[in-house]
Amino acid sequence: MGLLGLLTLFSFKAEAQIPPLPARVELDYTFGQRMRFTLEMESPLPIVEAILYYALPDMEIPQRVRVALGSQTPSRITYERDLRREPLPPFAPLTFWWEVQDRDGNWWSTERRTVRYLDNRVAWRTISTGPLRLHWHAGDPGLARSALELARQSLARIGGPLGYQTAEPIELFWYTDRELARAAFRMAGLEIGGEVRPRWRAVILIASADGAGLEILRRLIPHELTHVILDDLAGGRPLPAWLDEGWALLNEGWPDPALLRALQEPRLEGVSLATLCGDFPSDPLRAPQAYALSWAVVRYIQDREGIGGLRRLLEAYAEGVSCENGVRRILGRSLARLESEAEAALQAQPPGWSVVESLGPWILLFFLLSLGPVLLAFNQRSQVRTRQPSLTGRRESA
Repeated sequence: MGLLGLLTLFSFKAEAQIPPLPARVELDYTFGQRMRFTLEMESPLPIVEAILYYALPDMEIPQRVRVALGSQTPSRITYERDLRREPLPPFAPLTFWWEVQDRDGNWWSTERRTVRYLDNRVAWRTISTGPLRLHWHAGDPGLARSALELARQSLARIGGPLGYQTAEPIELFWYTDRELARAAFRMAGLEIGGEVRPRWRAVILIASADGAGLEILRRLIPHELTHVILDDLAGGRPLPAWLDEGWALLNEGWPDPALLRALQEPRLEGVSLATLCGDFPSDPLRAPQAYALSWAVVRYIQDREGIGGLRRLLEAYAEGVSCENGVRRILGRSLARLESEAEAALQAQPPGWSVVESLGPWILLFFLLSLGPVLLAFNQRSQVRTRQPSLTGRRESA
């Protein structure tokens, strides 16, 4: 163990002692086609080996590529990656650097540089507030400002009670064309309908550039930002899927009627809180029930324990406890019992009551606004009735 520690310490010192290489590093690409890395040295250096390193946030070990040299004293070294054969996921931040060895056996290293792999088929425009940066490619700036304000309010509403703050930017990319977004991800062999990559600090939004699209973003933005906030607070540790998705659905606001309908349907085999500790089912029949059950359970915890209960549960999972043990430690019950209690609490309410409860203030406001014209009309009719006897009296006396 001592020898291993000394070797590790020595390797760290050796790495730290690699002198910086006076050079310029660049990366340029055609989205979905090719990517070129370039090392351009400020002065000729007799080189016997050049190695390019590059990594994505999810990679534990960076890619390592030995690059063939055109000459032993090159001033410019390039490496090209074919993105059609080796695609990269869109919007991933790519970190890269070079190391070279000279004839004397000395190693030189460039500084690490990070570039986000954007879909540059479109011209992105950017506005920002605090840690939020919104990128959009179509529609008027007023819609973009409205979307950014939705994000700002959502971040404050969701993160505030949890004491959440971040200095790192959160990037939101708003596609106004669904097919354009799908094509970008299909180039990397992926499917998308709206997505978030918390470790990439990237949120992908798909909605039309009009009022209807803004209404979609009103639910989509808080949902996806919830995933980023929870991942940050959990320190990147994987959370039970039912907690992560249920919390995101709860923060959308009023429940989607499709969720309530899914809860009324007979439960399909394989849909339970225990099975939702891992990934969600991809089956289109089971997925809606999985989301509905997650929403119902998280809502039940919030109603019973408040936001503090949810936060304590999040903190337990951030410590690395299992899905079952987190619920037992914080809520004092098993997953199976929590599931049955949440369903019983929901069934105790009249059908559709959840929607009415959430929309209650708006229904009251609509009723009061509608009541005004009714009272005015009633008042006018009363005045007419009051005048009629006096007019009759005048005619009789005449």
